[in-house]
Amino acid sequence: MNDRYSGTQITLHWLSALLVICTLSLPYAQDLVADLLGGTGGVFTLHKSLGLTILLLTVLRLLVRARQGTPRLLADHARWQHTAAKLGHGVLYVLLLAMPLSGLLFGKRPVEMFWLVTIDPLPVSDATRALARQFHLTAKYLLFALILGHACMALWHHYGLRDGVLRAMLPRR
Repeated sequence: MNDRYSGTQITLHWLSALLVICTLSLPYAQDLVADLLGGTGGVFTLHKSLGLTILLLTVLRLLVRARQGTPRLLADHARWQHTAAKLGHGVLYVLLLAMPLSGLLFGKRPVEMFWLVTIDPLPVSDATRALARQFHLTAKYLLFALILGHACMALWHHYGLRDGVLRAMLPRR
C-alpha cells in the first residue's frame, strides 16, 4: 500500500480546495469584485459556475478514489481516529455534492455556466425551493467548520504527530 495519494488525487484535492474557498468567499466579497464581474449578477454567475464545477470535481474525486483507493496513513493510530477521519471526509464529500445541488434546486433563474452554457431552473415546488435554500444557507456554516477542522487536523498531524498525513497530500518537491 502506498503512503501517498496519487498525483491526480492531490491535484483534484487542491483544485477543489481553491474553488471551495473562492466560491464561499464570493458572496462576502461581492462589493470588492462586482465591478470586475459586471455587477452583483456576475458575482452570483461566477459563484454558481464554481459551485457546479465543484460538484463535477467531487464526482470525479470520488471515482478516482474508488479506483485508486487511499494510502493507509493511520495504521498506527487508534480506531477512533480512523472513524473520525472517515466521518469527517464523508461529511465533507456529502456537502460538496449537496451544496451545489441545493443551489440548483432553489434558483428560479437559469444558471449561466461561466457565461457560456445556460442551465434552466429545475421544475420543483416553492416548498422544495424554500427547503433547498434554507439547507444551502445553513450548510455553509457546517462547511466552514469542517474545512477549519480539516485544516487543523492536517496541521496537527504534520506538526504535532509528525506522521506524514499532510505530506501524503502535498505535491512532491
